[in-house]
Amino acid sequence: MAKHYIITNREIASFPEDPGSKYVKVNSREYLRIDGNEEGKDALRYGTVSFDPASAKSMNDFSISIYEEFGEKQMEEYAMKGKVPQGKELPSRMVFTDLYEKGMKAKKNDQQEHILVFIHGFKSDLKVALNTLKELHNKYVDNTESPVQHIVMFTWPAKSHALRYRDDARDAVKSGYALARSFASMKEFFRIQFVEKKKKMCEQKIHLMCHSMGNRVLESMFTALRDIGVEPNSTFGEIFLVGADIDYDAMQRPKPMYRIIDIGERVHIYYHNNDQALGISEHTKNAFNRLGRWGAKNTLDLPDDVYQANVSDIADDDRGLIDKIVHHWYHYNSPSVVRDISEVMNGKSSTFTLL
Repeated sequence: MAKHYIITNREIASFPEDPGSKYVKVNSREYLRIDGNEEGKDALRYGTVSFDPASAKSMNDFSISIYEEFGEKQMEEYAMKGKVPQGKELPSRMVFTDLYEKGMKAKKNDQQEHILVFIHGFKSDLKVALNTLKELHNKYVDNTESPVQHIVMFTWPAKSHALRYRDDARDAVKSGYALARSFASMKEFFRIQFVEKKKKMCEQKIHLMCHSMGNRVLESMFTALRDIGVEPNSTFGEIFLVGADIDYDAMQRPKPMYRIIDIGERVHIYYHNNDQALGISEHTKNAFNRLGRWGAKNTLDLPDDVYQANVSDIADDDRGLIDKIVHHWYHYNSPSVVRDISEVMNGKSSTFTLL
């Protein structure tokens, strides 16, 4: 069984009786909404997902565990004491601590156990998101060429209907504010671990990959960090913007994404000129060309260490008829792109990068 982590602002609720097929039980008293028919929320929850990478398909094949939150009264008591009592760790710290300890163990054994943080895109209800997690496991964890051993998926309330694009776009922006809170929590965790407690760094890199409208979530996160007064800092190793459904001038000043290099070592824009999902997006939903279809509008305005990877000529992202036409999921459909991304995570340069 594989075990990975999720951070979510999807609807989580308690019910006196079984709520039916729209929800899945995730702990002793709470249920997580499946279909995405909800609005993006600020509240964040943390947990784990376990599954068999070889056979998982339906919702029943994935075991989701969401850590229970403390009640408001408990949180007030902990705040007055200035700390959370032993055995009552905050859910975010539970995830961060678990990953840190695994990284330290890997360092001791001279192993690589990099972490991949993934933000999914539009038209991804919970079932689609979990199957995407399985695909990422198969391509980047069960892969000797990749250094990734752990995946953290940020799953936001996208829906499964193509006609709900504008709803998803709105929720992506709202979800960026929730993601900013998670980024701030991670930044605080690092400060406590390495400054106050003076612990050693595990030296296992954290990479970030955003697909499709997941890039809009990231874009909104930068706006939110500015609004809440949190300064971006270098947290990630390699950052991958794949099939990005954002404007092709999104990384130019004064737009918020111009600061993306401040949170990582290198940024890689993967784009495909025949990405038909983005073609529909730019012709029917948006006023500007899409970054994931044409690359950056003006390469001279790109910050240092931001690279473009044109994958328009790949011929191996055709697992099915839709893939042959759409060319939007090459980050796990195309062996050549998977190999390239794995090499980049190992510190090398993309073979698709424009010189």
